[in-house]
Amino acid sequence: MNPNTMWRTLAGVLLAAMLAGGTAHARQGEPPYSLQHPAKAGFDVPIVDVAPLLASERRRAVDDAATARGTKRLGVADAREVSIRPEHAGRWDVLDDGSRLWRVRVRAEGATDLRLAFPHFDLPEGATLHLIGADDYFQGPYTAADRSGAGFRSPVVPGETATVELRLPAGAELAPGALEVGTVGAGFRDLFGTKLGTGPGASGSCNINVACPLGDAYPNEIRSVGHYEFQAADDGGFYICTGTLVANVPRDKRNLFLSARHCVQAASEAQSMVVYWNYESTSCNALVAPAGGYFNDNQSGATLRVTRADTDLTLVELASAPDPDWNLYYAGWDASGAVPDATIGIHHPSGDVKKITAGPRPSTMANCISTTNYPGSHWRSGPYTQGTTEGGSSGSALFAAASDDGGNARRVVGVLSGGTAGCSVLSPSQPDDGFDCYGKLSQSWDGGSAAGRLRDWLDPAGSGTRSVGGIGQNDTVPGSAPGHSSRAWPAELLNSRRR
Repeated sequence: MNPNTMWRTLAGVLLAAMLAGGTAHARQGEPPYSLQHPAKAGFDVPIVDVAPLLASERRRAVDDAATARGTKRLGVADAREVSIRPEHAGRWDVLDDGSRLWRVRVRAEGATDLRLAFPHFDLPEGATLHLIGADDYFQGPYTAADRSGAGFRSPVVPGETATVELRLPAGAELAPGALEVGTVGAGFRDLFGTKLGTGPGASGSCNINVACPLGDAYPNEIRSVGHYEFQAADDGGFYICTGTLVANVPRDKRNLFLSARHCVQAASEAQSMVVYWNYESTSCNALVAPAGGYFNDNQSGATLRVTRADTDLTLVELASAPDPDWNLYYAGWDASGAVPDATIGIHHPSGDVKKITAGPRPSTMANCISTTNYPGSHWRSGPYTQGTTEGGSSGSALFAAASDDGGNARRVVGVLSGGTAGCSVLSPSQPDDGFDCYGKLSQSWDGGSAAGRLRDWLDPAGSGTRSVGGIGQNDTVPGSAPGHSSRAWPAELLNSRRR
């Protein structure tokens, strides 16, 4: 067994043991009642079965389709349409304190993990909802504050069975039709890595953890990058891409998130997004999860602001402000078109923990994933000197390197569309001689309307500025009172992701 295979085997065993021990609870809020009182509440609730899944066949099919398109989005789950409401499914219990508990189990035979879409999510005040997966792993509690314009999208939980638990306080009523599970995302990629070759540690061995020395010059930029799941409008499947939280000229911490059009181009796709932050190893040469686990920090929902085909770029606005405890960063950017001396990419290849890639001085090219020629729309990067990109990296930002002497070091200049880069077949620990193309921010700055250009959103006052530095989530905004942001976010948004 070669060293890389040995490491992946050990990593899979360690992560599986962590999950089995129940120590990786996401969101780390109050545990669901069923886990705190298993003897009293039991788990004898009806199971709603959905169609079986042939995980290996689905993985091959979506990978082949992505390769044919040249894109680097990663298919992770198939959609199963259902209609599960408390009025006609599940079990109700009245607890000693007068509160009521509703539970239902959903099973997708053969699925590696599950995520649920709630088209109706109108919870009464004080009500909480949890999603419980395999090995007592849970997400929640969620409340009415977690509802976005399209209901609610849950984060992922492991296993082929998930229990939905709703608790209503004494005297509270749930209106008919107020809560419904409408879609089950049946996973075939195993994002938790309970099976070898998937999840954390799944990307090629030439990839480099952000905790390695290459990442030392980019501590802020690393905090701006998240990976996200969304449901595609074209085939209904669930996919992973990468995106970057970006600043605007006022640096007022408006929650603008930059990614690729071939990932998200429709309003429904933006609404379906679940963004995961701080999904990274704290060690360079090992998989060491942050405190609380890999999927701790997540938020749901977004509104589509900009999308355009020539540069394959999309900008969304997140439905809620990220929790201040996540300590994120709004990355700076440069839309001047100046060519950086060298580049850095930060992304999530193959559903793996966050990686960092070093590239050369880029050149200009046309969109490498489109059948239509858009001259000068993209940066061409590669071959890479360290690291590479893979499926799941799509939408990730290309940063000017820290060594850039043009005044735009560490600022975003482009967004990944796709390409041929990967780890070398002959020397797997080294990148190959492939390339990638990144849509230029400079070519997305102007356009026919606000829905097709960046300047309305990144420079809302029309100052003419085409380059700006970043700002930390918890930093004081220039011109505001110490310790205060110039943007007064509603308290319910700030509290909606409380741990």
